[in-house]
Amino acid sequence: MDKDEGEEGGMEMEVEETPSNVQENADGSAIITLDEPQTAESAEFYANLAEEMDKRALADISQQLLEFIDRDKEARKLRDTQYEEGLRRTGLGNDAPGGAQFQGASKVVHPMLTEACVDFSSRVIKELFPPNGPVKEKIIGEVTQAKVEKADRKQKFMNWQLTTQMIEFRSELEQLTTQVPLGGAQYMKMYWDEQKNRPVAMFIPIDDVYLPYSATSFYSSERKTHVQYLTKLEFEKRVGTGMYRDINLSAPQEPTQTAAARANDKIEGKAQTSYNEDGLRTVFEIACSLDFEDNFGIAPYLVTIDETTREVLSVYRNWEPEDQQQEELIHIIEFPFVPWRGAYPIGLPHMIGSLSAAATGALRALLDSAHINNFPGMLKLKGGTRGGQTDRIEPTQVTEIEGGVGVDDVRKLAMPVPFNPPNPVLFSLLGYVGDTARGVVRTTFEDFKQSSPNQPVGTTLAMIEQGMTVFSAIHARLHSSMQMTLRVLHRLNAKYIDDQYVIDVTGEEMVKAKDFQGVMDIVPVSDPNIFSEAQRMAQMQMVLQRADVRPQLYDARKVEELFLERTKIPNAKDLLAKKPEPIELNAVNENLAMTLGRPVAAFPMQDHLAHIQVHMDYLTSPVFGMNALIGPVFIPGVLQHLKEHMAYWYSLYIYEQASAATGVPLDEYLKGKDQEMSAELDRTLAMASRRYMPEVQESLAGLPPIIQQAMQVMSQMGPQKPVDPAQILQQETQRKALSDQARAQYDQERIAIERERLARDAALDQIKMQERQMELDTKLAINREDNLTAKELAVFEVEQGVKTAYSTGRGINPQP
Repeated sequence: MDKDEGEEGGMEMEVEETPSNVQENADGSAIITLDEPQTAESAEFYANLAEEMDKRALADISQQLLEFIDRDKEARKLRDTQYEEGLRRTGLGNDAPGGAQFQGASKVVHPMLTEACVDFSSRVIKELFPPNGPVKEKIIGEVTQAKVEKADRKQKFMNWQLTTQMIEFRSELEQLTTQVPLGGAQYMKMYWDEQKNRPVAMFIPIDDVYLPYSATSFYSSERKTHVQYLTKLEFEKRVGTGMYRDINLSAPQEPTQTAAARANDKIEGKAQTSYNEDGLRTVFEIACSLDFEDNFGIAPYLVTIDETTREVLSVYRNWEPEDQQQEELIHIIEFPFVPWRGAYPIGLPHMIGSLSAAATGALRALLDSAHINNFPGMLKLKGGTRGGQTDRIEPTQVTEIEGGVGVDDVRKLAMPVPFNPPNPVLFSLLGYVGDTARGVVRTTFEDFKQSSPNQPVGTTLAMIEQGMTVFSAIHARLHSSMQMTLRVLHRLNAKYIDDQYVIDVTGEEMVKAKDFQGVMDIVPVSDPNIFSEAQRMAQMQMVLQRADVRPQLYDARKVEELFLERTKIPNAKDLLAKKPEPIELNAVNENLAMTLGRPVAAFPMQDHLAHIQVHMDYLTSPVFGMNALIGPVFIPGVLQHLKEHMAYWYSLYIYEQASAATGVPLDEYLKGKDQEMSAELDRTLAMASRRYMPEVQESLAGLPPIIQQAMQVMSQMGPQKPVDPAQILQQETQRKALSDQARAQYDQERIAIERERLARDAALDQIKMQERQMELDTKLAINREDNLTAKELAVFEVEQGVKTAYSTGRGINPQP
């Protein structure tokens, strides 16, 4: 504020300059850039404390932790056996337990465990890691343009990291997902590799993670041990980067494999040699709480110990420097299958391991019985002095035995050994066992193959969700684990990258280092409520149906974009016609755009009265607006556009006049959100409206007649007003009624005429019958007379003995 202005107001103010780390936005908000942490202090905090610690203190830590590790390993021994048995029961290593032991016995294994693992991994990886990356943005709190831009930068960068920079991430994640059902849980480790200068992901099998017996969950466990097997080269690299102490270590002992690791080697077709040519060394990395720094007390640390020499290689503080609560930082993420009471979740070997064994046993028994029936064994007598003996008979083999002297019947020499054929009951039992196992953890949609194609979408969606309840819960857990993975990666980026690093690795400023400071605004792209394409498409079909039923409630373009997104067609949105967006134009260009049928819009700060004048001149011109060629397209658009200009001018005029009258800009009232200020603003606008509305009406007095004339012209030029469908229906009903009435009358008249014709024809037939009867009677009378005459003539001729020339007349049977 200037000094003169301060004196005029009776008060002088000094305005402090805006700090360089505060950026003011147009809406009055500000973005505050936090100062970067001191690099030297941060490096000192995260330094390897073992470099400066006393040897006795390191020896005490090593002895105590190694004793704990031995106890933790012994406590989970049975767990390792269960994991090993699960791997063996897949049959992939050709060592599945059970079955007969004779030569040629079947070694086939029922594939239910392998099928479940492969199907589970295939479904999960599609949801957790789609081709474009597993990260999407999620704004926390109020959505602002700055937040959206920051989240978008982080989303693009982290997707680039996980799909391009961290080339091992997808393969490590896929290994993890195939083993989760067998082990009950698996682990992913995220850390910054100093030599590669980037984050690194590592799959950790459950048999390489030790938790104490007292632990109730992974993240709350007081001690977490990661068993690492490092080659000589990798170990030297870590020493070279300063990760481990540079001390003289003796040659490593050959690492002791877990039972699960040995079973997995058989599946992969490899075997550990005794040469240890790669110099494998077993190293324990323990996340635990220690108390050896007076200024921190009991705090979380990361301790690394060499198993062979029992030397402590490193000790790192495992919390953020500014964290007063000293909360433990997470480096290893758990991916659970089905949680149970303790820290270790359960998997398929625990849930259906016995069913898998039963199915394998039944399948082998069926195949063995079929094999033996095709190649039966036999008892054969061998010539000799003894009458027989007892011998062990192996299936599919021919065994000779000595027989008695003089045996001449072949049936006495050899006898097939009877074996039962494949049992139908056993075959049915095999199917029952398989169905029961699939029902425990359903991962497919076989039940929906029989559903009707005309079944309502809501019913289909309910069936999918009900049928896949167990799998959907597992999917939600893995989604949560993926979110934890992204949180760890977000923290690593915040700690290690800077702006120059981003430019060096990506070639552009894809993200800013300060974007990773503060709230995490990215989440996994997977949806914890959607676990399959069938469910996703069923939901989409329901939206489409509702949009057809209630089109006024839906944005048709948004619905179509959502549908195309669900189809996962590349660049599907490019197939849609571009949505026209109005831009600010001068009044003449607006007239041109509306004449060509293009959208226009009024903007608040335009000279609205000038625009209205130009539009009215064009509208009233008989050459342009009133022309039958231009009017039908131009008039509807200009009337809508004039409405916008009138409304904008009205609001701006009232605001300006009210501000001038009160001496206070009304924007000051809008900044506050309390009720009293809002009420004061309403009263001010009410007085301004009563005072200045006559002026508004006077300024726009010439518009209504022209608008009325334009609307009349538009009605004349435009198509005829469509008739009300109800009226059409009523007229059609009346027409049909009259038609039906006329048709009924016509039918009645036609029936009456037909009746008259029939009566007339009947009368004529009666007359004709009477005439024929009269004619017949006449002929009968004549015939009688003729007959009498004939008799008389005959008598006369007999009496006279002469033939007369007279006839008998013209009766019925006249005689000549």
